[in-house]
This record gives sequence, structure tokens and C-alpha cells, in this order.
Amino acid sequence: MDLIGSGFLTIFSFVFLISIVVVIHELGHYWAGRFCGVHAEAFSMGFGPTLFSWRDKRGTVWRVAALPLGGYVKFLGDAGAASEPDADKLEQLRRDMGEAADRCYHFKPIWQRAFITAAGPIANFILAIFIFASIALTFGSQPYQLPIVGSVVEGGVGEAAGFEVGDRILAINDNRIDTFQDIITEVVWRPGEALRFEVERDGATLVILAAPRGERIEDQFGGTRTLGRIGLGSQAGPALRDQYNPVEALGQGVDRTWAAVSMTARYVSRVVTGRVSAELLNGPVGIATAAGQTASASVEAGGTAAESAFLLLVNLINLAGFLSVGLGLVNLLPIPILDGGHLVYYAYEAVARRPLSMKAQALGFRVGLVFVLGLMLVATWNDLNYLLGQMF
Repeated sequence: MDLIGSGFLTIFSFVFLISIVVVIHELGHYWAGRFCGVHAEAFSMGFGPTLFSWRDKRGTVWRVAALPLGGYVKFLGDAGAASEPDADKLEQLRRDMGEAADRCYHFKPIWQRAFITAAGPIANFILAIFIFASIALTFGSQPYQLPIVGSVVEGGVGEAAGFEVGDRILAINDNRIDTFQDIITEVVWRPGEALRFEVERDGATLVILAAPRGERIEDQFGGTRTLGRIGLGSQAGPALRDQYNPVEALGQGVDRTWAAVSMTARYVSRVVTGRVSAELLNGPVGIATAAGQTASASVEAGGTAAESAFLLLVNLINLAGFLSVGLGLVNLLPIPILDGGHLVYYAYEAVARRPLSMKAQALGFRVGLVFVLGLMLVATWNDLNYLLGQMF
């Protein structure tokens, strides 16, 4: 694929992914607001200059903006991301709004405001479940190997720890293991961390302790990352494939979503507490890179234009499921600029019987903004390092 075609495909794939997960997130806020009787003044898909807009019969302005890097819903009386009004501001706002205050976000009960706030991340998790369940119902499970050790690398961590061919790994740090891919997933992001493996050998269960060794690994696209390796191989033989009925497929959707939530939450918590490297954090550049790589690989794998288009759609939707989980989880972080921070404010208000002061809210916003910008800088640095690794 030529450079222009690859660039166009990357841009298309990135916009496609971001549009799906962001629009669903904001629609979660919007529909929860409608349910609670809050008027939405505007719904924006993207930021920056408006490309086109329209007003619906309820008076909500729907707009599509030039920069597809996010979006927002503006409810009646919304003070924006920085803060919530304090008691004095709320009293003045109610006098100014008159009867319209009944449709104002800030005059709804705390549980309704919390529900509206949490509805965005919840919508992302529902989207992920729907995507993974649909893929499972349509295609069955991905081919997989059982979590049985087929080989032990000589001189590797696994050999030193005492693993033997034929061992079946049941759990890692109490997280259940069902496939050999589950072992890789638990190990790659934890180089140097001591892990507890529950192993079945000759009908008995034993515990093996091992810390994955960090190794610089090159992926199929020429980029490199430091990943944890334990030095174990899967059994030889054909991979297994499961088919699901609708109920089983829904269960698979829930399981895959929970697995993604669990792994992402554990990784982010360890990054924040300094227990693991932040190298695997990705920002917009990394998302665009992954989207472009997925799209290019899908197009090249198809034997015909129709097959390429089908693979492109399926693989991008699957990637959107994981991105939706990430967006939902990040927004639940207890940082004032994010949904999770507002939920913290509402928890304080529920206990103290009054909103947090404007001064405290402003301070929290500044601290939260610095934290988020710091994460974005780290993620962007990781993205650029990965791209440079592909070039040189």
C-alpha cells in the first residue's frame, strides 16, 4: 500500500474509532439527562469550528465540529468541566432561571446528577459488551490453545522457576487462566513483578513464583516495546474453536469486557503508584497508529476488495470495543476534570449536605488538569518513541 493510501486509511480508521466511542459516551450522558428531565442545550461531536449543525424539536442544537477528538453535551445551567456552582451561586442561578430551573441540571437530586455523570462510562461498557457479544455470536471464539506448557525455553525465567512440559496453569495472582493467550496477557505488562502461578501437575496443584523478564520485542509492524516474557511455549497441535448461542455470546461479551476492564485498571493503578513502567500508555497518536496498523493489515489480508472491506470493518469494530473500555475506565478516575471527579464532588455533597466550595472546586480542577496533561504527555512520548522505533 502506498504512503498516501496508508495515510488516508489511518485517518479514516482513527476518525471512525473515535467517533463511535465518543458519540456513544456522550449519548449516555444525553439519554440519562432526558430520562431525568434535564434539557440539553447542545450536543457536539468533536471540537473546534462547526462544520454543520441543526436544532431538533426539543431545542437541542446538534453540531459536528472540525476536530474529531472528543465531544460534549451541554445541559441547561451547566457550569462546564471546571466546577459545579456552590450554594450561593445555585441560589442566584435559581432566581435568574425562574420556572426553567425545573429543567436545570444543577437543581436535580444528587442521585440523578450522579446517574447522568456515570451514564457516559456506563454507555462505553455497554457498547463494548455489545461489540464483543456480536463478534462471538457471528464468528465464535478466536482459535486458542489450552494453558498447558508445551515447551520451556532453556535459560529462561520459566526453567529457573521450575516449570515443566505438561504443566497446566490455572491462575496467575488469583486471576483465572482459560487459554494460553491469557498467560501472555497477564505477563507482558508486568516485567520484573513477582507473579504467583497456580499450576496443575500430575493431578496435584502447586504454586510457582516467577518474575517475567523484560525484553525488547519487535512487533509485526517494525515497532518495539519492552514486554514481560516468562519463557514458556504452548502445546503443539490444532487450535480449538467454540461456537455460541445468543445467551452464551452475551456471556462472552461480558467476560471479555470485564477482562479488559480488570487488566486496564490494574495496569493504570500500578503506573500511578510507580510499580510498573508507563511505556504501554498510549495517547491519540498511539490510537491513530493502532487504527492504521489494524486497517492496513485487514486490507492486505483480504483476497478481494469485498473481503478486505469486511475484515476492515470487523477488526476496527473489535478495536473500538477495547477503546470503549479504556475511555469508560479513564473517565471514572477520581480526577475533577473527568466524570469520576464529579462523582467525588457529589459524594461529598451527599455527606456534607452542601456542594464543595467554589475555591476548593477550582483548586481540584487545576490539580486534575495538571495530572491529565501529565498522563497525556507521557502517552504522547510513548507514541512518538514507538513511531521512531519503526523508522530507525
